[in-house]
Amino acid sequence: MFDLVSNNRMIALADKGMSLATQRISLVASNLANIDTPGYRTRDFDFEAAFRTEMEKLDRQFSPTPGAPSAFDAGITPPAIIHPADITSERNDGNDVRLDRENMLLSKTQTLYTLSSNLAQGELKLVLGAIRDAAK
Repeated sequence: MFDLVSNNRMIALADKGMSLATQRISLVASNLANIDTPGYRTRDFDFEAAFRTEMEKLDRQFSPTPGAPSAFDAGITPPAIIHPADITSERNDGNDVRLDRENMLLSKTQTLYTLSSNLAQGELKLVLGAIRDAAK
């Protein structure tokens, strides 16, 4: 029987996008929680590069080679946590967390999460429609 969900490239892509967005939101929350911690250094990762890596993995998974693994077999490779290069200001206590930057990243990442979620919902509605049509 054909599996309409785990073999769906768009659902797998949306899943990876939501997982990466969740990881980044956790980092931003950690940065915001440490905004008054002396010596704390902002942590982040390159979301675009991590997402590109996950897309390349999906391309290999969905390649027409025999025995290719299911879309949900491989987990997310944890992105490398970095100290962002664009941080130029540091307070006297050595903390470099900037509230405006963290709020902007939080908003952007929440939007990416919502977009991925909507993409998954749309694909699942198509699958449901196909099931209902086949049942008629």
